[in-house]
Amino acid sequence: MHALFAVALALNLGAPGATYKCRDLQGNWTAQACITAAPLRESDYIRQQRVRQAVARQRREVRDRLSMYCFRLDTKGSLYDCVDHQMLAYDVINSLARQLGPVSPESARLSGCMVSNLDARSQATDYRRTMECYFAR
Repeated sequence: MHALFAVALALNLGAPGATYKCRDLQGNWTAQACITAAPLRESDYIRQQRVRQAVARQRREVRDRLSMYCFRLDTKGSLYDCVDHQMLAYDVINSLARQLGPVSPESARLSGCMVSNLDARSQATDYRRTMECYFAR
């Protein structure tokens, strides 16, 4: 039985095997297209998700920097309240920056306030003082 199976395999090795062909991006039928995955077109949903994830990642980074800043600012105060108030001010500053645009005298003033309230040690901006600086002038 095993000998018969070995002879059948030996006879099959010389015969050409089946080759599969798939359609590539240009519409041609090639064997290489079966191996490589076709890139997916980016839908509006995927684009929105990518933007939302980038915004969420940036907010986490700002929150982490602010937590170290708030802890050093007042070790006996409520860290969570300080970070929450700073994040509310962060949202106001970001919406204000979008409204002002990249090049205007008002955006330059806002940028100056942000630079003056940057804590060099934790690389965090005190957004509450930035708001006070911007709206007090």
